[in-house]
Amino acid sequence: MANQNISIWEFLFGGGLLSVSLIIILILSGIAAIVFFGQKLYALNRENQVDPYLLKNVNDLLNDGRIQSAVDFCRRDNSPESRSVEKGLSRLGRPVSEIANAMETHAQIELNKAEKNINYLATLSGAAPMLGLLGGVLILASTFGTLSKTDTVIAQNLLAANFYKALAPSAVGLIVGFLSYIFHNILVGKIDYLLMKIQYHTNEFLDIINKPS
Repeated sequence: MANQNISIWEFLFGGGLLSVSLIIILILSGIAAIVFFGQKLYALNRENQVDPYLLKNVNDLLNDGRIQSAVDFCRRDNSPESRSVEKGLSRLGRPVSEIANAMETHAQIELNKAEKNINYLATLSGAAPMLGLLGGVLILASTFGTLSKTDTVIAQNLLAANFYKALAPSAVGLIVGFLSYIFHNILVGKIDYLLMKIQYHTNEFLDIINKPS
C-alpha cells in the first residue's frame, strides 16, 4: 500500500464540523493568549525599570530637608518602587509603623495591578487540553457508533480515516495549554521580581527615615 502523507491543513481541518469548530476555538484562544502575553510582558518590563539611584537621591534630598523635591523626584520616576516610596514620603511625621502599613498597602495595590487578568492564562492552560480531549473523545464515540453498523472491511477503513480527526483537537489543545502554562509562569516570575523590588525599596526607605540622627 502506498504511503499517504497528510498535510497539516488536512490534519487540522480535514475532520467534521465538531473537530473543526473546536480547533478554531482553540486556535483563537491561543492567539488571544499570545497577544495578552505580549502586552502584559511589555507592561511588566516597563514597570521593572526604576532609577537605580532612587533611594540615594531621596536620601540626599531628605538630608537637605527638601521633602517636596523628593516627592517630585518619585513622581517623575513613576515606577512601582518610586510610587511606594512616595506613599511613604506622604506619611512623614507619623509613626514608622503607620508609614510601613501605608507602604505595604500600596505594594499590595501595585501587586494587584500587575496580576490583573493573568488568571486567564492559568485557566486556559488547563481548559485547552481538556477541551481538545473532549473533542477527540466525542469524535471517537461517533466513529465507533458508526462502526457498529458497518461490515468489517468498511469499519477498518472508517476507523483509520477518522482516527487522526480525533487526534487533531487533542493535539491543538495540548499545544495551546502548554504555551499558556509557559506564558503564565513567565509573567508570575516577572511579578514576583517586581514585588521583591518594591519590598526592598520599602525596607530601605524605612531604614532611611528611621536611622539615628
